[in-house]
Amino acid sequence: MEDIRELETQLNALIAKGEMVEATELFYADDCIYQEGNKPPRTGGKNGHKEYLSAFFKTVTAVNGLTLHSQTIGDGVSMSEWTFDLATTNGPVLWNEVLRRRWAGGKVVSERFYTAA
Repeated sequence: MEDIRELETQLNALIAKGEMVEATELFYADDCIYQEGNKPPRTGGKNGHKEYLSAFFKTVTAVNGLTLHSQTIGDGVSMSEWTFDLATTNGPVLWNEVLRRRWAGGKVVSERFYTAA
């Protein structure tokens, strides 16, 4: 049986180091579904998400803070609460975000972002 708490902790440690693309490669299922709030899910699975992240991080000029406030584990589900404080070529980005992840077979199969700017 997978230890979601350990997997979530390892995943969040990579995010805290700014290694989101690497975290996606290691911890997400190929057909993972990504959704931001009530927007339609993104297409492309893991590879599409890596492309999205890579394009976004090309605009980042400074990382002011990547702060994990809390994480919680449920039955096949984890949630982590973050603040992302970034400077980008499009201006400052300050996200307070909860990421809800559904896990199966040791991989994230669904991630939904709840963001308050």
